[in-house]
Amino acid sequence: MIDLTAPASSSAPDLWTWLFYLLMIGITLWGVYIFLIAPIRKKRHILESIPYCPSLLLPQLPIERDKVIQVASHRLMQLNYRVNLFRLTCTCLRFRRFRQFYPENDIRRLCRHLRKELQNSGCTQQYDELTRGLIASRLRDACYVRETLSRSEMIVGFHPRSSIVRIYTYRKSQIDPQGGPFTGPVDKFTYNHRQDVWVYGEPPPNSEEILMVVDKLITACRARYPSPHKLPQRRGETLPTPIPATEAALAARERRERILSASRSTTPLQKP
Repeated sequence: MIDLTAPASSSAPDLWTWLFYLLMIGITLWGVYIFLIAPIRKKRHILESIPYCPSLLLPQLPIERDKVIQVASHRLMQLNYRVNLFRLTCTCLRFRRFRQFYPENDIRRLCRHLRKELQNSGCTQQYDELTRGLIASRLRDACYVRETLSRSEMIVGFHPRSSIVRIYTYRKSQIDPQGGPFTGPVDKFTYNHRQDVWVYGEPPPNSEEILMVVDKLITACRARYPSPHKLPQRRGETLPTPIPATEAALAARERRERILSASRSTTPLQKP
């Protein structure tokens, strides 16, 4: 005899159980990728790119700085990291996964905590003004090159796979002549090499001379970098939509390309 008062069987618990299992599997796979696979891939990419990506070496600090300093975390104030300014080491996760693989005294080793402590301790005063301006900004690029121009100096930061170029140079002060040299404060200017526009609309005072050097640097680095155009575009570039290039900018680019083409076709026995 069938008991009509018994509750009807339902498959809902089985469905929720399977969903729970799938969720646990997804979390496990995500954790394996984030904490195991991604760091290994990142290390391999860094080690492979070092021979092709030039950088800047910082001057060695005095031996008195060879000691461990406790630096508070930027997000978790109750968490401290151990920083050594002489050896440029830090115990934060980003340094251990990313920046520790760069050579000794390489500026790309500087994580947020190393940059903060270098500034707070006054050690950056031992560096030149351009280097201090670069350290004050986020070190996001794979290549850093210092160039001496006819009217000032600059540091160029870029990646062979990215069209974004960051240029650290001097602004024009009120007492500087129109043609330079320029002695204003060091500032960062962002240039989109692919679209030939200054992303934030304001170029440096000697932009024409700077872009001539930038074109040569990008071309030379991409020629050495293994298959840069076959690799995917870099992620994480959150920049505003560039303003379309004006006719003057297009004409300047054509002029630079003609000059670069002529310089590449010139041999030691042939002058342009």
